[in-house]
Amino acid sequence: MKTLIRLFWDIIIGKGFNRSSEKTFNKRMSICRKNMCFSYRKPLGIKALERCKSCGCFLNVKTRIDEFYNQCPKGLWK
Repeated sequence: MKTLIRLFWDIIIGKGFNRSSEKTFNKRMSICRKNMCFSYRKPLGIKALERCKSCGCFLNVKTRIDEFYNQCPKGLWK
């Protein structure tokens, strides 16, 4: 499964982005899933569809990008 995810990342997202570590990814997802800002959505209870209502991003992708401009719109990823 990880090979499939990496292939998806390289082809669809691109190699120009830095990937966050698993630790950073898990920390960010944990913050989002706590729903302190009331923006977290999980339609139909499907993990792949987890989204942020504030920015509209799919969290599984957004939390994996480690670039200076990629931030939580509510400033919770510090």
